[in-house]
Amino acid sequence: MPPMQSIPRPDGDATLENAVEAIRPSFDDLVELAAVSVEAAAGPEMPEAFVALARRAESMGWTFDVAQGAVRQLAHEYLGARGAFAD
Repeated sequence: MPPMQSIPRPDGDATLENAVEAIRPSFDDLVELAAVSVEAAAGPEMPEAFVALARRAESMGWTFDVAQGAVRQLAHEYLGARGAFAD
């Protein structure tokens, strides 16, 4: 599997909105390259692959809670976009 894009360090405010934008490219890579349940990532029991993504963001300086929230938000956005496309 090709490597996922890097996650930049927080630049200024480490808000959820900023984390979403920082993590988005890696989230998209993960969804495209791996057999993962985006539906589960949107719920309370996040799959290990997405937890690992949040931990990777944490290693770059994001708090785990903010990174995990960003992953959940991205999952919700992905599912919403997929639902809108299907309609």
